[in-house]
Amino acid sequence: MANVDIQHCIQKVRHDGFCILRGHFPVDAIEACRAAFEPIAKAYLAEFVDKPNRGPNRHFIPLPFHPPFYHPAFFDDDCVYAIVSGILGEQMVIDQYATDTPFRGSTHQDVHADLQPLFPELPDLILPPELLVLNWPFVDVTPERGPFQIAAGTHHMPRAQALAGIESGEIPLESLLMDLGDAMIRDPRCLHRGTPNMTDSGRTVAVVSFMRPWFCRRLSDVHPIGRSLWETLSEREQQLLQRLTIDESQ
Repeated sequence: MANVDIQHCIQKVRHDGFCILRGHFPVDAIEACRAAFEPIAKAYLAEFVDKPNRGPNRHFIPLPFHPPFYHPAFFDDDCVYAIVSGILGEQMVIDQYATDTPFRGSTHQDVHADLQPLFPELPDLILPPELLVLNWPFVDVTPERGPFQIAAGTHHMPRAQALAGIESGEIPLESLLMDLGDAMIRDPRCLHRGTPNMTDSGRTVAVVSFMRPWFCRRLSDVHPIGRSLWETLSEREQQLLQRLTIDESQ
């Protein structure tokens, strides 16, 4: 962690809604994920190409918990753990591992937050985050590949006010370009959108969700983890992944 200012990153996530760790994850591990994801994406598109779940030609595809998608660099990284636990607490857990992939023909998403207010009767109540997201790309994210755009600091504003500010141009949307090996930690309440991928290859970004232990949601598309892999995990990883179903046959 010598080259990462943990407190600065914590403050950036709290203030801006995101921080990017440049060149943080091993490129060879990510390239192995990219190669292994190609047949998964092909099979998924064969069934769901006409049923995109994140907008036109944009698909949210779960990832299996086995190598190469499981790698300790992704799930047992000291810097990521220090930053996220510094905000959510050391009892945090993971409940999701998936990918977001826009293909050619994707469009601008509507500006949105990924979470609804904890208390719908008080939609403008500003609270600390209950959940943070870790993202890292399987390819370089260039302007042509549909970069993620974010309106920094909007998680501290009433949502209607923030949306109005973005619509008027008073609040800018920043395109976040990322290279292979970069990792982003973000507050999903911060307003954002996906942009069109204008290339002939998918722009795949991994998604891992960390949350406080009291936060719970029902997800139907999370892969189990095999018992043989579970037994090799560190104590910290087992704590983080305790909500996963363990497949005793693997």
